[in-house]
Amino acid sequence: MSRIAAIDLGTNTVRIMVAERNGESFEQIFSDQVITRLGEGSHENGKLAPEAMKRTTEGVTGLVRSAEPFRPFKLFITATSAARDASNTGALDAMIHSATGVRLRIIPWEEEARLSLLGAKMVVGDDIGRFILFDIGGGSTEYILSAGDGKPQAAGTNLGVVRLAETYITKHPVVDNEYNDMMKEINATVDRAFTDIRAKGDETLVGTAGTVTSLAAIALRLVEYSPAKVNGYRLTKKVVEELRRKLFAMTLEERGRISHISGGREDLIVPGIGIILATMKRFGADSLIVSDYGIREGLILDIFATEANG
Repeated sequence: MSRIAAIDLGTNTVRIMVAERNGESFEQIFSDQVITRLGEGSHENGKLAPEAMKRTTEGVTGLVRSAEPFRPFKLFITATSAARDASNTGALDAMIHSATGVRLRIIPWEEEARLSLLGAKMVVGDDIGRFILFDIGGGSTEYILSAGDGKPQAAGTNLGVVRLAETYITKHPVVDNEYNDMMKEINATVDRAFTDIRAKGDETLVGTAGTVTSLAAIALRLVEYSPAKVNGYRLTKKVVEELRRKLFAMTLEERGRISHISGGREDLIVPGIGIILATMKRFGADSLIVSDYGIREGLILDIFATEANG
């Protein structure tokens, strides 16, 4: 099959891409996303909420309908942290299968890290040298050290923006005591990740996923989001700090008027910024390279490579 559609069910966002093989890479035919907050409340009892599963199933079917004009393609549906950690993922699989005819593939965090790295390398290239990719998700954040001379070192953490927002942040504008309590957990976890991947502190930092790309889009003053304009953008600590002060002083309604964080990210941008700043501080980086490409693009590359070798 030369054309595939890959859907990634994240803890917060469901994303689809239809792609066609182009040599060892691919051409994007169509992409879209919808925020369904699959992981809402799941950290409290270890289960996906029925309403969250319903929203996500409806989100998946809506995205598949949107992709219909681009058939024929083979459909793949994967899920990460929220589905991976929940005890009732079988119910979600049954709902997705009933709606689409496709079984859900749950990706272990080590595989999630590998695929994210594969996708990000499409942006940074092979000549970047030692770099650290961090992927901020709704249910987890992964850190991957790529030295280019062996197996990447990866560390998975439970720093998910959905859980952190639900656990710590109750007031908007953000109040210092809630933010400081959250940062104690974030800083301790980032410290462990730094040690686990044996970082030296002189690597290039690359960030992917919604918080990083949203901040880049705001900094670039984009009217409409553009992966091509965001990919490779260098986001500085100074700009992140400026956006932190600006966004934290807003109500949820005020943040909702900013197109790049509206529709479900208004509260999640708070822990996302916290993770970025803690990561930049611990890894000794004054800036990071932004990658819109991540697990979804890595999955597509992996599928095409597997079929080519199969």
